[in-house]
Amino acid sequence: LPGEEEPDGRPQKTSALYEKLKAAGAVYGETYGWERPKYFALDDAEEQGGYQRTNSFDAVAAEVKAVAEGVGVLDLSGFAKYDVSGPDAEAFLNRICANRMPKKLGGIGLVHPLSIQGRIYGEMTVTRFADDHFYCLSAAAAEQRDWDLLIQSKLPHEDVTIRNLTMDLGVLVMNGPRSRDVLAKLTDADLTNEGFRWLSGQEITIAGIKMRALRVSYAGELGWELHPAMDELAALYDAVWDAGQDYGIVNYGLYAANTMRMEKGYKAWGSELTNELTMIEADMPRFINFNKEDFVGKQATLDAPDRFRIVYGEVAATNVDVRGAEPCLIGENCIGLTTSGGYGHRVGKSLFFACVPLEQSTPGSTFDVYLQGERHEAVVLAGPAYDPDNAKMRV
Repeated sequence: LPGEEEPDGRPQKTSALYEKLKAAGAVYGETYGWERPKYFALDDAEEQGGYQRTNSFDAVAAEVKAVAEGVGVLDLSGFAKYDVSGPDAEAFLNRICANRMPKKLGGIGLVHPLSIQGRIYGEMTVTRFADDHFYCLSAAAAEQRDWDLLIQSKLPHEDVTIRNLTMDLGVLVMNGPRSRDVLAKLTDADLTNEGFRWLSGQEITIAGIKMRALRVSYAGELGWELHPAMDELAALYDAVWDAGQDYGIVNYGLYAANTMRMEKGYKAWGSELTNELTMIEADMPRFINFNKEDFVGKQATLDAPDRFRIVYGEVAATNVDVRGAEPCLIGENCIGLTTSGGYGHRVGKSLFFACVPLEQSTPGSTFDVYLQGERHEAVVLAGPAYDPDNAKMRV
């Protein structure tokens, strides 16, 4: 059942915060061997497995509320992390990804390697730390897959060095309107919009620890990702936790991260972004730069039939939410499948992504989603349910 975990052979891979967060009530799930906090229990009860809303629902609601009103931290050290450097690093990454690499030093871009058939292979967040140095992040479950892509795509004449830093660096995510206030107590770095712009990265010192800091947020709130050496992650966490006490700092987990992702309408690799779809069908055309001379999958993307569309919407559900692979129905006809979903605690809506034919993809289109034996009316939305102008992340 969803929520159930198999304990055998665990843990395999843990961050430096594993025991500390476990003592704080973390309920862990496993992804590609990594132990990652799903949520923080409000009592000693174990998570109930099930397809309907379970005992994790209220705990997740509290985490989301705390992040939206104050500040929360999340251990995402399982991120796959790679350094790509050398004289040909930019040309190499531009060749294997659909989007162009960030031009400005410190710039952050979202990029997608494609197959030669023009289908989506993966997704990476890339930060440019120097003319010849790019820091690439991808999903924990994609670590070996993306490592293989990087090392196997390098041509003999390309002067590129690729290093896997996944086990070397930790990741502490900080989100919420008070996150700048917390960090300001621990660093001399300029955290203003002028000194540290949204969607940029810098190497700074926090609590005496030098690290890579990225001003990016998948929660839809002001926030940073902090990437120290793994052996300094616990010291960073302790300093941040102490500094955040005046602002009601909380721990939060992946369940809360997912509900906030859904409210922002952010698609996920492995759910919406798969090798069954092109970037056009996934409704990601703004992340393709057709002005580049060439990239893997460019011509195939241009030539591919436009069959489906990933849509984002709201479903009228009260005690069960979309998880993925549920039928989308018009009358007795199944027109598509959901890809992921969740309840948006900040907006009070049950949200979903689905893959449907083009004629059902325009905003306002309606169909039913079949959830646990019952049909629930769904409507396609025109944009994110929460803060569609990204004002909260830009403050």
